[in-house]
Amino acid sequence: YVDNHKRKFAEQEFNAIKKRSKWQHGQNQKCTCIVTKKETKNVKRTVLKSVVGTLDLSIRYLLHGETFPGVERVKAPLFCTINRTSQSRYGYIANLCVAKSARRQGIASNMLHFAVESAISDGVEQVYVHVYRDNRAAQELYRKMGFEVVEMANSQLLEERTFLLCFKT
Repeated sequence: YVDNHKRKFAEQEFNAIKKRSKWQHGQNQKCTCIVTKKETKNVKRTVLKSVVGTLDLSIRYLLHGETFPGVERVKAPLFCTINRTSQSRYGYIANLCVAKSARRQGIASNMLHFAVESAISDGVEQVYVHVYRDNRAAQELYRKMGFEVVEMANSQLLEERTFLLCFKT
């Protein structure tokens, strides 16, 4: 039953990534899924059992009226425009996950480092991530990697119980 649930969840996430990638391709935006898998010599594993970490990185533009990703400065009109200036372009990290059996081995740090370097190579100067306020381990990881809390945005995120963090290149 558990394997069936995992398979169904993995399929759901895969389809969501495909949908985001297809939608963003038409918007001149980029979505990258970083996958870390465990390699053991002379041991065969299914793909599902070999994946130990994932992270989504997207390169986006702020919507009209946004000052930070997902935080509106003013009430945006029903039909928004995308602000396509270089200052409005940013990286956004989502779905950073590491299997419990693979934690505390530097996998999350390596994926984050790779994601930030990828964003920089795409010309992005800021990379954002949302983190739950009660997820102290994630907050500490992001802090060690150089992310800082965006104070101006977080007063608007109280209801969501999240912090917005930013890495500036």
